[in-house]
Amino acid sequence: MAAPIERFIGVRLAEETMSLTTDQDQTLENTDTNPEADKLNINAPGRPNDKKCNDVDKDLDCNNIISDVSMIDKCSSGQGEGGGAKDVDNSLEHVEGGGAKDVDPEQAYAEGKISKKQLKRLRREEAWRKKKEFLKTKRKEQRRLEAQKRREKGEPNKKRLRLEFEKRLETSDVTIAVDLSFDDLMMEQDIKKLMKQIERCYAVNKRAPVPVQMHLSSVGGRCRHRMETAIAGWKGWKVGMQKELYTEVFERERIVYLTSDSPNTLSTLEAGKVYIIGGLVDHNSHKGLCYQRACEAGVSHAQLPIAQFVKIQSRKVLAVNHVFEIMLAYLELQDWQEAFLRVIPPRKGVEAITADQPEDNITETEGAEGQQTPNKNGPAIAEGNSEVLDKDS
Repeated sequence: MAAPIERFIGVRLAEETMSLTTDQDQTLENTDTNPEADKLNINAPGRPNDKKCNDVDKDLDCNNIISDVSMIDKCSSGQGEGGGAKDVDNSLEHVEGGGAKDVDPEQAYAEGKISKKQLKRLRREEAWRKKKEFLKTKRKEQRRLEAQKRREKGEPNKKRLRLEFEKRLETSDVTIAVDLSFDDLMMEQDIKKLMKQIERCYAVNKRAPVPVQMHLSSVGGRCRHRMETAIAGWKGWKVGMQKELYTEVFERERIVYLTSDSPNTLSTLEAGKVYIIGGLVDHNSHKGLCYQRACEAGVSHAQLPIAQFVKIQSRKVLAVNHVFEIMLAYLELQDWQEAFLRVIPPRKGVEAITADQPEDNITETEGAEGQQTPNKNGPAIAEGNSEVLDKDS
């Protein structure tokens, strides 16, 4: 380290010496050709032309060299909190015994206390501080205007909405959990779609007249990473998040796994039960997997009574948030048919089944996780699936 420092000092001293010599020669030349030169102050503004000032400048330059060498040594040794780079940055905050905030950068530059490079840097920092303050003020004003619009419309503010949601949640006795144990079976794009659907579930639950206790089980891997990197404020969600599988969180006798392969059909949503939705965007590549896992875990399973109340003309399947919203709608309306008609988008060709309609016209619900088994009346629709959410859903 000593050799580079010595070379650095030698180069800097040589440069400063040449600079001083050139200035002195130029001064003498101008003095010879112009007797009034010492009256005109031929040096840079704010720099008096006398030998005393040149001596002071030389001392300052030498001090700068020593300071630069000291800073290089600190950078190399990593001294100081945050490393040597922080020490270099802090050098701008010490100008003639005061911080950079205590001295006007333009004045300090005119007096020769800082270099042109340091001046530019201080200008950039000042511009950034002003921009930051402007953006902060702008955001504050935007929030104020939004709150004013809500008041004019008679809508409660966010704090009141949150308190009302928490109060409604205290009386909720139905639990819906999304099983995220399929992380390794999905592509990255499918993970993104699934987490978008879960965001929608939480947003709808907050505004539901009869919310449910929402849980996410087997939280980890890419799903967890996606939440941490792409979902703002997820840590403040009123959602139970567990790393463990749902069977380790809830009593097995309370669990009902929703899968369209199940021979059982839900008739109502019971208080105290935990309904599991398979968090899987599979595009028909893992047919029957949710039903298989439910059987292996030894828990109850069932499908939504879609075929009993509505007929679907399209081959679209229900996403995780569709199933979640249907269950919320049923808790509010206590009517399966109205819940299906409210949630399932009209573009899917959903039609209500009347009491006098022949049973043959009812579309059977077969397959799982996106499996479609058409019959003579058209394709079926699967519950508990996590197909991509469409725009108008």
